[in-house]
Amino acid sequence: MPTEYQPLLVRDATVDDIPALAAVRSSAALHKGRLRDAQNPTFRYFVMRHGEQVVGFLSLVFRRPASWLNADDTWHLPEINDLYVAEAERGKGYGTLAIRAMERIATEAGHQQLYISTEPVDNPRAYSLYQRLGYRPIQSEPYHHLWAAVDGEGHTDRGEAWLVDMVKSLV
Repeated sequence: MPTEYQPLLVRDATVDDIPALAAVRSSAALHKGRLRDAQNPTFRYFVMRHGEQVVGFLSLVFRRPASWLNADDTWHLPEINDLYVAEAERGKGYGTLAIRAMERIATEAGHQQLYISTEPVDNPRAYSLYQRLGYRPIQSEPYHHLWAAVDGEGHTDRGEAWLVDMVKSLV
C-alpha cells in the first residue's frame, strides 16, 4: 500500500506524461490517442503516480470515443477502461486506490453505477480484485469481444478478448 508520505496521486494525464506512460506499457502512440480522446469531456485519461514514479494508467469513459469500433454502444457506461498497473508495482494497492478515485468521480458526476470489464480466465487477479471491491459479473460466462481503436498516430489497433462485464452500485 502506498505510504502516508507518498500517497498515490491519480490525475488527468498530460502530454508531458507520455514518455513515462510508454515506459510502463505500450507505445507513445497509444497514449497520444488516449490524450486525443480525452479532449472530449466524456472521456478521461488518468495517470497514477507514486511519488515521482508513474505506476499505471486508466480511463473513465462516459461516452466511447468516435475512434473506437463500439463508439455508438451506450451500454454499460460509465466504465473504467484500460486499467493497468506496472508489473513490478502490482499488489501494492494502486489498483484499488485508482478504482476508488474513479468511483468518486462517477458519483460526483451523478452516476449510480459503474462498470468494468475483465478477462477472468487470462487475468484472474484483476477479476478477484474487482469482486473484492464490490463489482458483480453481469454474464455467467465470458463473451468474445473484438475491439479496434485509432491510436495517436492514425494506426488502427485491433484485438480480441474473452470478457465478463461487471457492475457496482455507487448508491
